[in-house]
Amino acid sequence: MAVVDKKTEARDEEVLDRRISISLRWNWEIAAYASLIAIAFVLRFWDLGTRMLHHDESLHATYSWYLYIGRGYKHDPMMHGPFQFTFMALMYFLLGVSNATVRVLAALFGTALVGLPFLLRNQMGKSGALVASFLLAFSPSFLYFSRFAREDAYVIVWTMALVVLMFMYFERKRPLYLYLLAAVLSLSYATKENTYITMAIFGSFLLLVTGTDFLKILKRSGSVSAPTDVMLLFGTFLLPLLTGFAVRGEKFLNLSSRSTSEYVFLSVVFVALAAISVAVGLRWNARVWVWCAVIFWGIFTVLFTTFFGNPEGFASGAVGGLKYWLEQQGVARGDQPWYYYLVLLPIYEFVPIIFALGGVVYFAIRRSLFTTFLIYWLFASMLLYGWAAEKMPWLLLHMALPMVLLAATTLGRLIDSPALRRASARYAAYLGVLLVLVCAVLFALLNRPQTPGGLVPIQQQQLTLQTLALAVALAALVGGVIYLERRLGTRTALAIAAVTLFVVLMPLSMHAAWQVTYVNSDVPVEMMVYTQTSPDVGLVMKEIERVGFRTGTGKDLKVAYDSSVSWPFEWYLRDYRYRNFYGDGMPAQDAPVVLVGFEGDHDARVKPALGNNYIGQRYKLRWWFPEDYRGMTFQRIWQGITDPVVRNKVWRFFIYREPFSQLGSTDFMLYVRKDLVAGPWATKAGAGLPAGSAAVAPSVDAYASMVKPIAGAQVWGAKGAAPGQFQAPRGIAVGPDSSIYVLDTGNNRVEKLDAQGKFLLAWGKKGQAPGEFSEPWGIAVDDKGNVYVADTWNHRIQKFDQNGQFLATWGKYGNTADPKAAPGDFFGPRSILIDSRGFVYVADTGNHRLQKFDGAGNFVAAVGGRGTAPGQFNEPVGLALDKNGSILVADTWNRRIQRFDVDLKPVQQWPITSGWNSNMPNNKPYVATDIQGNIFATDPENHRVLQFDSKGTIVAVWGKYGNDQSSLQNPTGLAVDSAGRVLVADSLNDRVMRFAPVR
Repeated sequence: MAVVDKKTEARDEEVLDRRISISLRWNWEIAAYASLIAIAFVLRFWDLGTRMLHHDESLHATYSWYLYIGRGYKHDPMMHGPFQFTFMALMYFLLGVSNATVRVLAALFGTALVGLPFLLRNQMGKSGALVASFLLAFSPSFLYFSRFAREDAYVIVWTMALVVLMFMYFERKRPLYLYLLAAVLSLSYATKENTYITMAIFGSFLLLVTGTDFLKILKRSGSVSAPTDVMLLFGTFLLPLLTGFAVRGEKFLNLSSRSTSEYVFLSVVFVALAAISVAVGLRWNARVWVWCAVIFWGIFTVLFTTFFGNPEGFASGAVGGLKYWLEQQGVARGDQPWYYYLVLLPIYEFVPIIFALGGVVYFAIRRSLFTTFLIYWLFASMLLYGWAAEKMPWLLLHMALPMVLLAATTLGRLIDSPALRRASARYAAYLGVLLVLVCAVLFALLNRPQTPGGLVPIQQQQLTLQTLALAVALAALVGGVIYLERRLGTRTALAIAAVTLFVVLMPLSMHAAWQVTYVNSDVPVEMMVYTQTSPDVGLVMKEIERVGFRTGTGKDLKVAYDSSVSWPFEWYLRDYRYRNFYGDGMPAQDAPVVLVGFEGDHDARVKPALGNNYIGQRYKLRWWFPEDYRGMTFQRIWQGITDPVVRNKVWRFFIYREPFSQLGSTDFMLYVRKDLVAGPWATKAGAGLPAGSAAVAPSVDAYASMVKPIAGAQVWGAKGAAPGQFQAPRGIAVGPDSSIYVLDTGNNRVEKLDAQGKFLLAWGKKGQAPGEFSEPWGIAVDDKGNVYVADTWNHRIQKFDQNGQFLATWGKYGNTADPKAAPGDFFGPRSILIDSRGFVYVADTGNHRLQKFDGAGNFVAAVGGRGTAPGQFNEPVGLALDKNGSILVADTWNRRIQRFDVDLKPVQQWPITSGWNSNMPNNKPYVATDIQGNIFATDPENHRVLQFDSKGTIVAVWGKYGNDQSSLQNPTGLAVDSAGRVLVADSLNDRVMRFAPVR
């Protein structure tokens, strides 16, 4: 039995000996592809090195650099296959070493992917293939990850190449395509282990298609179909890999618990399976199979052994990779819900989703081998990647590719349909315009202003008339659409509607691509930006360079860094030859610069050893998207559709990427020796600091002389979610009956304690419904015992009785620069205060203003606006009422406390001379007062409490870094009980402390 006849084989052998000659006739189609490829090239290479290297990118970049400088490379399954390391090192050799050249290979592959649909024109149609290239060029996910040094950018090209070669072989049945398939398949295995998933999908489809062809091979009873040839090619190389894995993977198969005879028996069975695989290949077509085997194993061996310098790499490639990633199923990194991709895909690939689903319906009737394959591939990939325990945004590409190809094939079929070609151009244009207008009016109706309480009748009438006018306009437009549908015919009208929808949605898709790729590329307001290295790392590297310049050491500067910041700093410090990696130990004593992370007790252990010789600043190392999509229910989905407030939030996220909650982060400290931040380079004491300022504190603590010893405090709570435990508590308040209310922010609940700190009750959980919270920060209690909560990232105030029963809520999201605009809207309110007359004051932190309401939530007044003048704010947080009834506001980033009278007129301000230096999101100061007129303020980053007299003069400072009974870590919320004792939310120690008054 032969795959093809001898003449065909001879022709193919002659092809290999001929000079390569490619002749393409230049026409509109070739010009279109050339333009798309050129645009894709520019989009993928423009500003390639600006974004900070992701944790994974830094690993890949560093180990490729090791190979480049001669330190060699040894395959490690944790970092996937050797292809990227080998060829990234080649990019260094050709182009030099930089952040940009790290990503050059990914950008080249991303550009090549755009051109590959050209080779599928016979299957997709000319229009369909061109649409596929267009979608791939501008796709948000493909564009973003084509500028990302991860293996998915490469393996997706190998996957596309496998599809191209499969169908080229189906058409022409030339062994050349089988040889190329073997090569691409080997490169794919050498790139990423999800090739096993791809082979499971492709192989199972071919097995279903070929039916009984397999028996023909065994019986040599006749020729078989082309899909069978490809299936056997895939299978005969997949089976030896799986067999080798099974023989060597004793731990995975638990063979170590078996007897010697059982182990020998199983080994014989597995070896027999490998022999059968070889036998099938030889029986199928010995000559072709041998050449395919030589190509496959030749590439595999060269790459995994690093050009024969690491012989063990062959075993780790054939066995270790699959074994490692199967074991990771139990680890489930990311711990994402099963519907993760069902949330991620519509945010970025909404255009392919719509037309791919349409294609599923369309091609269920008008199916071909290619479209059936695409549908099978799409649903199988959604199923398998959804089932896999590890879910990451870069895996989105492996579901998006079949979706894009199916959507493009569907659109191409519609564009080329005879009904559309015969349609009147004038009527088709009219229908397209009317459909766009229908969409615009529908959007206006769904997002029309809601009728708020308190409007005068004329305003209510205006809103009603606007709604009526929109409804009339919609009815007229729909009538026009129906008229044109009858003139054109239903089939033609549907085709025009589909093309119009594509034209309308593509600008939104391009907007999403631009946002995620260039605007928010390392800012995780994008769901696709996953645990990304913060731009703060770049700021820190600039400060390290400045220290090297000041000392004259340059890249010989000694920089010490620990294990929790080693990635990405192992990459960024690669040229500092005296860098000191101290792991989990202690930094070198002569290091002028020390980097230490907040993982575990790293900073708590290192900071005391540095003493007063260093000045420190906290930065973000990695940050991540707030995962509000967890706990998704049909009720929440329906609320997002029907509730105009929630729908508006969803829309604003979709267009402006305004997240529902605060970004999460893991932080680190930069410590610089004091003598190196003194002089003209240091920030002057008392000056307002911009975001990420390198010189973070004056060289002398102006409050040092005011530090007073404090008696051991009462301590309540520990880290956890059980009753009486806390996770990052923030706000704290005391009720009229001396009960203590604590905002257990990390657990999204309120805990009520008695006056002795005994747990009484708790209420709340993560969510948006009444009584649920999203990282609440501010809490206050009125004289009747009612509890008010600033539900920060739900942008609202909630009111409860003293037993936690929900009473009322007001507020919604609003982002404004005008303090008088959008009354009652909030952007991340952080604090709340109730005066003796029952008025409620809210620190509308994100809008840099203070709002005043009556007890029922009706707006009364507002003051503020971003600025430094009296009465303006820059991140107002803590609120307190002094003994005279004036309002005190912690004006955080202006580093001052402002005092206002009851009419919200500014009457006094004083600076925080030493403190409030950072703009980190978790370092927010709060204020409180006692009956003697003392004013207290937390100083989170300096882990202390500041005490002022009634005029704002500093009189005492207490607290230090640590976790004993006189120490604090990032204190935030404050309250004073009837005995004058100061209660502090010791946030990073996950506890509440009560200090005796300092006299």
